[in-house]
Amino acid sequence: MKLKFYSPILLVILCFISITNNSFSQKILFKDVNLIPMTSDTLLISQSVLVQDGKIVAIDDYKNLKPKKKSKTQVIAAKGKFLMPSLVDMHVHLPDEDRVEEFLKYNLAAGVLHLRVMNSVMDQDELKRVIDAEDGVLRPSIHFSHLIRRDKSYTIHQADSLMKKMKETEERFVKLLSLGSEETFGNLSAAAKSNGVIFCGHFPVYQKFGQAYMVDMDKVLHSGFRSVEHLGGYIWLQSDDQIEKSIQITKLNEVYNCPTLDWDVMTSNLLYPKGYKDRFTYKLLPIEITKKWEADYKSYIDELGGLEMIQGSMEKNQGAFEAKKKILKDLYDAGCLLLIGGDAGTHFQAPGFNIYEEMLHWSDIGIDNYSILRSATYHAAKFFGEHSTWGTIEVGKNAEMILLTSNPLEDIRNIGTIEQTVFGKLIFDNGQFIKSLKELSK
Repeated sequence: MKLKFYSPILLVILCFISITNNSFSQKILFKDVNLIPMTSDTLLISQSVLVQDGKIVAIDDYKNLKPKKKSKTQVIAAKGKFLMPSLVDMHVHLPDEDRVEEFLKYNLAAGVLHLRVMNSVMDQDELKRVIDAEDGVLRPSIHFSHLIRRDKSYTIHQADSLMKKMKETEERFVKLLSLGSEETFGNLSAAAKSNGVIFCGHFPVYQKFGQAYMVDMDKVLHSGFRSVEHLGGYIWLQSDDQIEKSIQITKLNEVYNCPTLDWDVMTSNLLYPKGYKDRFTYKLLPIEITKKWEADYKSYIDELGGLEMIQGSMEKNQGAFEAKKKILKDLYDAGCLLLIGGDAGTHFQAPGFNIYEEMLHWSDIGIDNYSILRSATYHAAKFFGEHSTWGTIEVGKNAEMILLTSNPLEDIRNIGTIEQTVFGKLIFDNGQFIKSLKELSK
């Protein structure tokens, strides 16, 4: 398998990459930009940011950074625009190998430069081998995982061996997909903690004698489990007192939650029959893509039997969705750590762009815009223990930034106004990149 990231479609777009391989040593200076550094909720007005060799080397007034006449510095006039860290999708599923290239391009077009792999149709080892063999591959940074499924049990010795082996590979964390037994969970947790490996994923539930059992909530939250997906565990608690107690422990032990609300919305058909046309992504992407989505969705609903067949489940799932929104708001109100995950994979969801939809769901329940953006930037870097190198705009950190025409701190929908993405030594024109995506729908 060979991923052809530099396809003819993209190469003919002259502004797709405005800094070429021949000018990697060139400096980039954003002049008089409004800075959203993600170190606080304060907007820094009319700052200039200097990038060299893929690093942020200075943040100051333009008069102090103004390049000399013969300098090779590329000055980008950014007055009235906004610069913030690039985005992270903390819940992605890698598709089959025929769609991996498309998947990664969508993420780049959305300004998403880090991906946390939570499941994969394509073998992750195979993808790593392909990427390692490619010279100059243009792709987001992929945080690979080791998946745990219920069909394999682990003794403490086997769990310890797994964690030690992972330190020699590019697998960044252990993702619990499904669980064979409570003993396996305990062994994996202990081994991960002793070896300094991240352990996270679905809330641990196992089957015994044909019945499903969840591992005790307190045990999970005290185990070192780094993040919980889909608000699992919390949504199964029987009383408000249990939920409140669990949220307090969540905050105390700095356990992250990645809610993936939009997965519930779209897999449960909560926007049927016409609500999907109001989706943010629907209005951002080329019509060639949305028309194909509409045709595919109509076929899907027809196969289910139409509105009469899905209406009952829609009403039931709406109630469950409202309960999840309340738990998310309670976690936020308590000051718990949150992560943005798009979990795109069904109708009217686009890789990368789906975190925009997730942001809107959070905003609708009263989460402030700074907290939303921080969950898609700094919190992700901190989750991986890499917040000293990326996740904020500070001197010495990687140049991974997005330039927007409108302020997302004022209106979270302004996240859709990304004009350019800075990825180390490269600058992308996002508008042209998005237009090019229509070729992928053919």
